[in-house]
Amino acid sequence: MEIIGASILASVITTKILATYYFKKVDGYVKEMCEMTIKSNKDTLSILRNTVRDISTERGD
Repeated sequence: MEIIGASILASVITTKILATYYFKKVDGYVKEMCEMTIKSNKDTLSILRNTVRDISTERGD
């Protein structure tokens, strides 16, 4: 019975360590993707603003 208890405890500890490790990895990946998305959105907004400004200038607005 003691062996089963020790085995369960070891399993719980190992699972907790692995979960913490992989959650940190995933958090880093998500943060990186968010930063890339924000940069891409800013670049796209800049392009759209330039395009609208160019169209307005061509039309004489």
